[in-house]
This record gives sequence, structure tokens and C-alpha cells, in this order.
Amino acid sequence: MRESAKREMLTELTPSWFALLICPQCTGPLICEETDLVCSRGHRFPHRQGRVYFQISEVAKASLNSSAGQEMSQAYRQGNRWLQVLRRIISSEYFPGKAWRQAKKETLSRQPTLVLGSGVTHYPNCIHLDLDDFPGVDVVADGQRLPFADQSLAGVVCEVVLEHVEQANRLIGEVFRVLQPGGSVFMIVPFLFPYHGHPSDYRRWSAEGLKADFSDFVECEVGVHAGPCSAMVNLLSDWFALVLGQSAGFGYVALKGFATAILFPIKFLDAFLNRSQHAHRMAATLYIRAVKPPAQMV
Repeated sequence: MRESAKREMLTELTPSWFALLICPQCTGPLICEETDLVCSRGHRFPHRQGRVYFQISEVAKASLNSSAGQEMSQAYRQGNRWLQVLRRIISSEYFPGKAWRQAKKETLSRQPTLVLGSGVTHYPNCIHLDLDDFPGVDVVADGQRLPFADQSLAGVVCEVVLEHVEQANRLIGEVFRVLQPGGSVFMIVPFLFPYHGHPSDYRRWSAEGLKADFSDFVECEVGVHAGPCSAMVNLLSDWFALVLGQSAGFGYVALKGFATAILFPIKFLDAFLNRSQHAHRMAATLYIRAVKPPAQMV
């Protein structure tokens, strides 16, 4: 078979979003070969069963290889469905409110949409990117150097991931670069939330801080995702474990879980408290939906 015909056949057998990818090292276009995507300068990136592997930074590798990173990876790969259901009930997490759901739905409705740091979360008709090849991940790559062409995406969703990125503003800049004019980004970030190094944890955001970091965007909508009562349950359960001398390991998990099992009903008060215009001052997590300016404004 001629090489051109072979490559054409491979293109038909690979996902359509392969055409959006570029070499993150030289930003050149990629040609799909039998086992690799290759740029004109010879950089090769393997692809297997519709999943593409790009290089990640040494910092990211170290985080994944840490004890916290390995714990996270094991939980993603061997998740217990019933335990996950139980944790949704007996936990500090509660997300009432329609505004953030509508903002997320609107971004997910755009095509194509990238889910950054997806873990094992899966949304239909989206491209899923993470640092490791967890189940459901399409692109293994570093969010601080996205392997997507300029203005190639209509939407980006990134949920409770930005705090784990060493250079968060660099990732935000990459999101701006790959979004089409008028494209939408939806993110969830922590505000009053305990340290959670899975695999690393660098920072927190207030509402003003979010708007400042997304100042290149327009139509910035910022609001409460998980409210003050969720924050209180999380902080108090962490405090309980710390007071009893446990800050890591099984002892910490057990004590925090015990305190959460007692305190978790408090979180449901957020159904009322989140309606306050001041709820963001003590919220556990905030959301932002922002739009890249139209072409004439960029």
C-alpha cells in the first residue's frame, strides 16, 4: 500500500480531534502514522487505541510518583462504585444552586470541548486530558503546554484541578490560546478548603482573585459552587484529625471520616446560605465561566 494511502486510512480510523493536535515542542502540525503522531522535525508521540501520549514535565512526573500521587492513581484505577456513592452522601461536598450548573452545561454544549485534568470523569463528545492514562483519558499531556492548535477549541472545562498546577497562570494562558474567539471556559477552584496534595496543592482563589487571573477574558461570571457550610464540615473534620495528632495516613483518614459522618448534615444548610450575596466570603469552592473576546476585540 502506498504511504499516502496508508496515512489516509489511518486518519479515517482515528478520532476526528487528532486533527486539532500540534507538537507541543515546536507547535508544528502532526502526521498520523501507524503507532505515532509525528511532526516535521521528527518529534514522535505514541498513540494507542485512540489515546495519544505527550511528554509531561519533570515536576508533574515527580508528583505522580510521590506517595500521594500513587494513592490518587490507585483510587482512580480501582475505584469502588458503592464507596463513591457513600462518599457523596457522607461527605462535606454539597453543590446546590442552578447558576454553576447552567454555566457548566453551556460550556459543555460547545464543540469541540476539552476537559482538563479529567481523572476518570467522562462527558459525552468531549476530549479528556490528564497527566496519566486513567480510564477515559484521551490525551496524556501537561496542561501547562497544551498540544492543541491556536483557536482550535470551542470550550474548556476544568474542575478542582487548577490548585494542583504549579504555574496556574500559564495554564490559564494556554486555555486562552487554544480557545476560539467567543469560546467559553468553565472552572471550579477552592477557596476555604484544606490542603489536599493529590498529587500537589499550590494555592487558593477568592472571587476577586479569580477575576484578576481571568482578566484577558470577558463576561466573567463568578459564583459559589460549594458553600460556607460545606467549607465548615471540611475544615472541622480536618481540624479534628489534626488535634488528635493525625495529619496523614490511615489514622487521618479514619478520624476525618468519623468527624465527617457526624458533621455532614450541616452541609445541607447551604441550600439556603448560598443564596446570600456574601456566601462567596466563606465558600469551600467557587466557579468561574469566562469567554474569550471576539476576534475584533483580541
